[in-house]
This record gives sequence, structure tokens and C-alpha cells, in this order.
Amino acid sequence: MITIIRREKEKENTMNPNPETKTEKGPSIRFIELDILRGCAIIFMITLHLFWDLDYFGILPLNKNFYSLNIIVPVMFFLLVGICQAVNNNRYQSQPKKMYLRTMQRGLWVLNLGMLLTLLTTVFLPDRPIMFGVLHCIGCCIIISAPFLRFKSKNILFAVMLITAGVLIGLYSTVENPNILQLAIGFHQSSITQHTIDYFPILPWLGVCLLGIALGNILYKDNKRRYSLPDLSKYKPTKIFSWLGQHSLAIYLLHQPIIAGILFLVVKL
Repeated sequence: MITIIRREKEKENTMNPNPETKTEKGPSIRFIELDILRGCAIIFMITLHLFWDLDYFGILPLNKNFYSLNIIVPVMFFLLVGICQAVNNNRYQSQPKKMYLRTMQRGLWVLNLGMLLTLLTTVFLPDRPIMFGVLHCIGCCIIISAPFLRFKSKNILFAVMLITAGVLIGLYSTVENPNILQLAIGFHQSSITQHTIDYFPILPWLGVCLLGIALGNILYKDNKRRYSLPDLSKYKPTKIFSWLGQHSLAIYLLHQPIIAGILFLVVKL
């Protein structure tokens, strides 16, 4: 019996000399470090939003220098959006149509959530509603960047051009009464923060997403990690951050209503 089992294993090894290759190419495999990084970004975002809410409700004055660090969070998120797109694209190389359809569905889903936030903030924050916020931008970037996936690491060139264009538009091309299309591209009022609590135009953030796609193809070429990394899954803290990263969208949608609701009760009571 033992001899038969050994022969079967030898036959399997002959057919698949590198057993990990099949596993890594499977759609269910996740690179845990990406979830951990997303989890870290979520924690940082919640912390910054907590301080913003404390200032908004007049509980604790906001340190403007500290809140300026907020730029780190979207950079991490948009880079990770691009990296994950590259990883997913590499996993489904044999099914390009399926991958394209999944990408479109994911982008539309996030974009619709952004529109829901527009509706809610128009009702509850009519003086500064979210017209084109981070979810709108991420949804559009996922959809628009889909055709760029085939350029892989060459997307660095497109990323540099789009980021440069976005920065120049933001600095020198102000429009005092922009329509929604102009806002989406990046043309906005000189005092945009007085009109909305959340604004992320496609330019330059599409460029950051494309930079993530380029990095994803460099760091995870052929759906394999191209750098050494210890087994992080055995450490409890990493499991927590990984869980947060896997549920980042739900946490993003829920954390502000929860924090604001609690602080509202504190102020009123």
C-alpha cells in the first residue's frame, strides 16, 4: 500500500514538478502583504477622520499640520488599487474577457457607492456635499485603467504624464462654476475644500493607479512574488491588519457614520 502511494506521488510530481506554481496561479491565492498595507491605510484614515470629526463638533481643535498627512492615505489606496488590478489580471490571463467584465463590474459597483454618498451628503451636508469623492474616483480609475493593463510595467510612462497633468491643472486651471465633468477631470474652484468635504479628481489620481499597475507587474510578475518575505500569516497582529484590509470598503463606508454619530450624542448629552 505504501509503495502504491509513493508511486502516485512520484507520478504527480512528474506531471507538476513545481507544485507551488499551480497554487500561486489559482484565483483564490492572496498576497497577504497587500491586505496588511490596506489595513494600515484604513487605521491611519480612521485616526485622521477622528481628529477631523473632533474639530468639526468643536470638541478638540484640529492640528492642521497633522491632518496634512492625510495625503498618505489616498496615495496608498490608489497604488494598491493599481497593484491589485495587475495581480488579478495576471491570474486570469487565459480568460481576458472574464477579467475585463469583472473589472467593469467592480468599477461600477464602487462608482455607485460614491453616488450613494453624493445623495446622502446632499441631504445631510448640503453646504459641502461630496460631488466627486474618493469612491467616485476609484470607480472611474478601475474602469478607465482596464485597457492599460496590457501595457504592464510600461504604465510608468502614462503615470508620470497623468500625474504631471493633474498637478498642473490643479494649480493653474481653476473654474469657479465647474460642471460635474470638469470636477471629475480636475477643473475646480480655487477654494474647493469650502464646497465639498471630499474631492479626488481623475487627474492626477488615475496616474497613481497606473503607477500601481506598473508596480504590480514588476513586484508580482507572472503572479509570483518577486521579493523574499517571511510567513506573515503566523503573527496575530498581521492577521488583524489583513482582516481590516480585506474589508476596507465596508469599513470606509461605516466608520464615519459611527464616529460622527457617537460624537454627536456626546455633544448633545
